[in-house]
Amino acid sequence: MFDANMFIQLREALRGITAPSGVEVLDLSIGEPQLSVGSLLTDSVAAHNCSWQFYPKVSGTPAFIDAVCGYIGRRWPVAAGLAKLRTQILPVPGTREPLALLGGLVRNTKPDAVALVTNPFYHAWRAGALASGAKIAFIDSHQSNNFIPDLFAISPDVLDMTTLMYICSPTNPQGTVMDLDYLQQALTLARRHDFLLVMDECYADIWRSGAAPTGMLEAAASLAGDDEDPLRNLVVVNSLSKRSSAAGLRAGFIIGDASVISQYGKVVANGGALVPTPLLGVAAQLYADDRHVEKLRAHYDESFAIAKRYLGIDPPPGGFFLWLEVGDDLAFVRQLMAEQGVRALPGQFMGVPGAAPNPASGFVRLALVHDHQKIEDAMSRVAQLWPHYEQNMNLR
Repeated sequence: MFDANMFIQLREALRGITAPSGVEVLDLSIGEPQLSVGSLLTDSVAAHNCSWQFYPKVSGTPAFIDAVCGYIGRRWPVAAGLAKLRTQILPVPGTREPLALLGGLVRNTKPDAVALVTNPFYHAWRAGALASGAKIAFIDSHQSNNFIPDLFAISPDVLDMTTLMYICSPTNPQGTVMDLDYLQQALTLARRHDFLLVMDECYADIWRSGAAPTGMLEAAASLAGDDEDPLRNLVVVNSLSKRSSAAGLRAGFIIGDASVISQYGKVVANGGALVPTPLLGVAAQLYADDRHVEKLRAHYDESFAIAKRYLGIDPPPGGFFLWLEVGDDLAFVRQLMAEQGVRALPGQFMGVPGAAPNPASGFVRLALVHDHQKIEDAMSRVAQLWPHYEQNMNLR
């Protein structure tokens, strides 16, 4: 069931393939930020070392919730009022666990249930869909639709059976940003057909220079009206893994539908992983500070500028992945490792074929998460192969 995990598939695909002798392997296959935010993080960890004796609380700490509310108000000012729903915010150990666990909360809520999962997908979305017990229906994100699912292609009958939908903006892996109108449409569908919309905003703070992309909380605020719960049918998942280059901290938050958040709290209170009290203190300081995030964005901007110099590819609006069209993605990845010592992820491992071919086939995901010297090295190596594959695509 879980053997289709993209990283398990990658290990099998590269089995027996080694980099050329004397060449440093550069791993661009995983979105693990390699940049340090320096003393802000290390000083905060040291400052909160006196709290390890305390059991973590499901609801977190007042300081953490205050920091999250402040972050929401700064990041999405239109949605600042939603931060008053303090009881509808919970700390989480990163995004992966809540994305998977939320599926279990809608289990058996409809007969012949369907779970809609964006395709290509992050493996935790599929895990959540499996936990829901529903039949998984993958909603394709094709290049022709700017790499986002076509909501209008989903039939009303399927939507009526839907209990759960996963979407993500900026998208993983393509870096597309969903606009406010799209997010409003998604939330409206969730309410009209009564299913839980799970919005993964792990990359919400990683965008190119210019205006910050809109978010689902802004969409919820714009549709609130006199709704008793302006977050009805919605859960937004956020973490510090990408925002603060702190994937190892395992800290973030969820905010959403009052009844869902209440049930989620009960589940994790009985058997879930809670964020340790000292790390909640660290997370609060990171959410309260925006300057380090600005520096990270500037670093990624330069990384994509390096990629453009070598490959001539315009950067995506958000995220830190280069979604490179190569034609035969599996052959490209194998050759890239064998000849250049660069580890990349074939797009086809992130998606599945449905009524149409796998929408992720033909692309390779390259995580531009290293220092600029390594990015320069990696892009120069990719440029040794890519023009040949690009030429073959043009000849088809």
